[in-house]
Amino acid sequence: MRRFRIFAALLLLLALPLTLAATIHASTIGPDEAKSAVFRVATKDQNGTVVSFGTAFGVGDSAPIQYLLTNYHVISPNEEGVHIWMGKDTEIKCQVAVSVPEKDIAVLKLEKTIEEEPLPLGTEDMAKMGDDVFALGYPTNDISNTITSYPSDVSASKGIISKMSTWNGVKYYQIDAALNSGNSGGPLLHKNGYVIGICTMKMADSEGINGAIRIDEALEALSSVGVAYKLFTPTTATDVPSQAPSPTQDATPSPSPSVAPTQSTAPVAATSSAWSTFWLVIFILAALAFAAVLAYMFIKRRGGVNGWMASVLPKKEKGYIVGRKGAYAGAVIALNGETVFFGRDPQRCQIVFDAAEYMISRVHCSVRYDQERQCFILENYSRNGTFLKGGRQMNDGDAADLHSGDSFYLVEESCLFEVRDQAPERR
Repeated sequence: MRRFRIFAALLLLLALPLTLAATIHASTIGPDEAKSAVFRVATKDQNGTVVSFGTAFGVGDSAPIQYLLTNYHVISPNEEGVHIWMGKDTEIKCQVAVSVPEKDIAVLKLEKTIEEEPLPLGTEDMAKMGDDVFALGYPTNDISNTITSYPSDVSASKGIISKMSTWNGVKYYQIDAALNSGNSGGPLLHKNGYVIGICTMKMADSEGINGAIRIDEALEALSSVGVAYKLFTPTTATDVPSQAPSPTQDATPSPSPSVAPTQSTAPVAATSSAWSTFWLVIFILAALAFAAVLAYMFIKRRGGVNGWMASVLPKKEKGYIVGRKGAYAGAVIALNGETVFFGRDPQRCQIVFDAAEYMISRVHCSVRYDQERQCFILENYSRNGTFLKGGRQMNDGDAADLHSGDSFYLVEESCLFEVRDQAPERR
């Protein structure tokens, strides 16, 4: 068993590099991390009264967050009165860096940066009809009836991409994820962990027909103000920061009264890992080489391939009982690690004698092979006698060590058996 454990540990070591590689490629930000980059937008009029609520999310190539994406209709009531709310009583003033009314897109610049990681962006070729998506945001209606703006207040709704659509010249994803007032401007996250859209509208008097502007429509707007963004690269487990500015120039007509962004807690994509494909390959090759050296040393220490195989393959149990005289003459019984009982009781014995053999007890004696001591143990349970080589009688309850070639008999020498390490060759 110890040898088997060593062998299993070696196999685990050999598999470790590939397992680690798979882990690196599978690493994605979970929903909780995604929510920390999603914020409630409050737009105030000249008197300081909030006239519009919505959602925005952080974009950029690394922390801290300085720029946010949202819908234009969220901030259109007063571009000079845009704030984001954080926690319970904290707000940060925002400038509208660029607005694209015909596309319903706005880029906000925070007057004070936020120490969080921005969300990685995907492109429309990384999404298709039927893919699972998540909408994140701050709906104005909430079961808890609170208006706090902690990450834990972000709501999530899950759905699928129902259709690729275009409306007024702007590309949308039609989704069935629930969108509600206050969610406009929130991120639409692909199940693989990257933002593919901006949650924008819901169709009035319809269920499950909602719209999110494809993120590609916003890249030009980001680029126009020099915002470098994290562009998710699906070929590796890392997001490769794209220094290209992002598009979007003015946004589409403000969404109809039924425009309501969705909420979503979705897996956000893998973020800033320093591994490149080249160094990942080098690491795997080095780990495999190291494991091969360990394997070579292990096998060599075990006496080469043959010795190693002998050490890890299960060993056949030693021990045979050979009948020499009597009813079992010529029989070869393999112990196979078990204790073999002799006697007249067929329920308790493996070597069973006829009931007429009344001098043989119901359970007369037993033989087993002791692997540690490398010998046979003969135990006697009968007052009528089990006899060793030379005629020495064993008392009831006695035990004796036997070695390959030793013999014993029950009551009389005409019922003679021999123990052997190996089965005798048949002639």
